[in-house]
Amino acid sequence: METAKTLTVGEIEATLIRKRVKNIRVTIVPPDGEVRVTAPVRCPESVIRGFLSERADWIRTHRDAVRQKHADEPRRFETGETVCLFGTAYPLVVLENQKKNGAVLDFDRIVLSLKQPANRDRREAILNDWYRERLKTEIEHLMPIWSERTGLVPSGWIVRNMTSRWGTCNTKTGRITLNLQLVRYPIPCLEYVILHELAHLRVRGHGADFKALLDAYMPQWRARRKQLNG
Repeated sequence: METAKTLTVGEIEATLIRKRVKNIRVTIVPPDGEVRVTAPVRCPESVIRGFLSERADWIRTHRDAVRQKHADEPRRFETGETVCLFGTAYPLVVLENQKKNGAVLDFDRIVLSLKQPANRDRREAILNDWYRERLKTEIEHLMPIWSERTGLVPSGWIVRNMTSRWGTCNTKTGRITLNLQLVRYPIPCLEYVILHELAHLRVRGHGADFKALLDAYMPQWRARRKQLNG
């Protein structure tokens, strides 16, 4: 029986899969460069972490190579492709002639349901609608937590599909905008962007005072930023 969980070792986020195998094995899964480590069922997690740490340079090199190779490949959102949800890559299954349009996380896969055949853009739009709801749920949970920790409360927030920024903060209105694509990255990355934008409610620029504020509430923010920016 297989079991899976997310394992973080330094800057490496890996999907750990335990199954009936004799040895530990790490693979890089295209197109997003997901790091997947397969280990024996009873192998201690400390041994697996050591294995990943020893191969960190190899993992980063091959992960970056896979991402670069597939960076310009257009997504068609068809069965067999891989899509990410909060840092974990899932195979996509597309089902047509269903009762309604939508998507769902079904154990180890994401199922995209279509009432009728749809083109690539329509499939992406339906998946993005689901992504947006999943991201909003996480933000609704995390924003109050970080507001309470910092004492910084936005007047409101929205989710938009942006191409050049992970988030923005309108310091005049106190309104925060978060990038829909954050739904593809691990939750700690989302937390970093939330804190980053909240910090702008107190400090406008990115100078020493701003970095000191981030250091005070999230000492590991640089690693999370690096993970976001590849």
